[in-house]
Amino acid sequence: MREDDLAFVERVHRDLRDVTWPEPGEIRAMARRRRRRTATFAAIAVLAAMTGPAYAMKDRPEPPPTAATRVPVDASPARADIPLDSLLRATDVPVKSGVQLGDAGLGEVMPLDPLLRRCGGERGLPVVDSYSRYSRSLTLLSPADAGRTSVTAVLSQDVYRVDPAVGRQFVGQLRMVLDACREWRDLDTTVASRESVPLETVHSWAVPATNFAGDESMVVRHESSTTPGSGDGRASGSAVPAEMSVVVRVGDLVTVLVPGPGVARDRADGTGSSLGYGDLEALGRAAARRLCPAAHSPC
Repeated sequence: MREDDLAFVERVHRDLRDVTWPEPGEIRAMARRRRRRTATFAAIAVLAAMTGPAYAMKDRPEPPPTAATRVPVDASPARADIPLDSLLRATDVPVKSGVQLGDAGLGEVMPLDPLLRRCGGERGLPVVDSYSRYSRSLTLLSPADAGRTSVTAVLSQDVYRVDPAVGRQFVGQLRMVLDACREWRDLDTTVASRESVPLETVHSWAVPATNFAGDESMVVRHESSTTPGSGDGRASGSAVPAEMSVVVRVGDLVTVLVPGPGVARDRADGTGSSLGYGDLEALGRAAARRLCPAAHSPC
């Protein structure tokens, strides 16, 4: 080998020693996020071709980094992954749906509303992330009826397999933060007519139903209203429809059900294309029945 070739090899070797590689866990997380984004974008492209350009999916937000202890993935073959039969089916949901999307993952953070997390932190209840061993998700989309120009989510479901202590911690922590954040005022500013205007959003959380399915369960209701100042002592406010979700724990499995925008109503008699409290409780019981055979120990 020529002398200049040897010098080149030595220089490359020296430069490689100075490269800082990400941790293995970070590399796996990056790959998982890229895989999920690719799968989602591919599904959106197919749906857009079927139903028109107005369809869009909203990515789940990445949780902020907090101190947490990861639960190691269970290496035992028995009751490790989450079977597809553990998820709800379209026939379990009283609202008509069409396309069904799904995904699975390892070591996922069990999500908590970022606003609820902030409120808990301000009330002296810092939230500790709960990590799952395995996870599986389902999204039911509205049917592509004739004349429809967009597709929306009817219902999304996430199922997490966790250490039983982690499952109890997640539900208990959620109950504690919900109790502390019955009402929370978030102060911010907005720009109107080239002037900064105070902006106050009042958030409130309630638990209208509990212990109707599985080992632990609850219906969570979140509503908010925003009041910007007008500069003359008056204020104009706007409210958004209440958001609903259902949390059910069955042994070492925890599921979170979230109806799509406008699907859940703040009433007890949801019919037709909407879900009321009674429907949400029924969905929670159906989800618990699906989870029972795969839970440890089975129901």
